[in-house]
Amino acid sequence: MSTPERPTSSPAARAELARARADELADRLDEMARGVRSSAESAERAQRRAGEALARAKRAHRASADRHTEAGAAHLRAAAAHEEAAIREGDDGGNAHQDAAEQHRDAAHRHDGWAADQLKQG
Repeated sequence: MSTPERPTSSPAARAELARARADELADRLDEMARGVRSSAESAERAQRRAGEALARAKRAHRASADRHTEAGAAHLRAAAAHEEAAIREGDDGGNAHQDAAEQHRDAAHRHDGWAADQLKQG
């Protein structure tokens, strides 16, 4: 089972945990509709679940930021490859490679911004 310290990584396992949480919430909603009051145990469980949800959200934002950082680095590598190709091609075809390199640098910059946004949210 997943804990904030040991997250479950497989999609099937995460889906099963989400179904279990949804069932738990549906049961509690039913209890509340029938007038069953919260117990110390149910309040503690709700706090624990909220903490787990927050930890999952933080991990998701961090993972998203990491993927954006990786994408930005890939774009910078592509820009460098286009710049090298531009140097080899010289005046004959170098402009197209320079344009492509600029587009990749711009994309890298956008990914850096998106990574920063994810870190702020997480």
